[in-house]
Amino acid sequence: MGKTALIAGQGSLVNEAIESLEDPLIITLVDNPEYPYHYKASPGEVGKILKILKKEGVSKVAFIGKVEKKGIFGGYKLDLKAVKILATLKSFRDDEIMNKVVELLRKEDIAVVSQKELLKDLLPEPGLLFGKLNQQMKEDIAFGFEVAKELGRFEIGQTVTVKNRTVITIEAIEGTDETILRAGRYTKDFIVVKVKRPTQNSLMDLPVVGERTLLVAKDAGAKAIAVEAKETILTKGARELSPKLGITLVSIDEAIVKEWRA
Repeated sequence: MGKTALIAGQGSLVNEAIESLEDPLIITLVDNPEYPYHYKASPGEVGKILKILKKEGVSKVAFIGKVEKKGIFGGYKLDLKAVKILATLKSFRDDEIMNKVVELLRKEDIAVVSQKELLKDLLPEPGLLFGKLNQQMKEDIAFGFEVAKELGRFEIGQTVTVKNRTVITIEAIEGTDETILRAGRYTKDFIVVKVKRPTQNSLMDLPVVGERTLLVAKDAGAKAIAVEAKETILTKGARELSPKLGITLVSIDEAIVKEWRA
């Protein structure tokens, strides 16, 4: 059996993933990682990463942590292998990029470890995790869930913010935190809803809510965060922080949405 490598981006989730793996080889994709690592590479140095995996005899790879997609449009150092891969894509949509990465690794006899398998204890069951919900909040959450799922069909983003059944902001390339901050510039006491896109890659790209998102939500004036049950990674730190910040945290699924729909 070969080694398991963890290709890691930003976020506290990386440390939790390291604990779930037995002595993984860690390749970081960020400049100042807050976790131990063996190698450092840019997200665009695909050839370098493949060489490391072969040299170390890696047979399995797990992907954990945030990587800024906007670097593709400028900022990332792209090697020849990355340029060739990007040239084969019809678009730079997340799912198309992820699927290409999985295909590339499989050709090298390297399997990708599912995030659902690796972090199954961090996928919440449906229900209220902290706080209180009134009827208006339930209706807003159900509305936001349906809007986010519809946007997800077009691979636009995972997150929407809503208030009084009105969309305040939607996520695009800027990411969840910036989407929440923008909402705070328009209103307060809004709700954040984050879901898995219908075609989203469960191997390496599940939605994540961590401590930073909770802190951003508090600063922006959000009163609740709703995540999709069994499809969104909710870090231990985020669960612990929710009561301290007074932000309602709830995990929802289609059945709950159907019940709460106005």
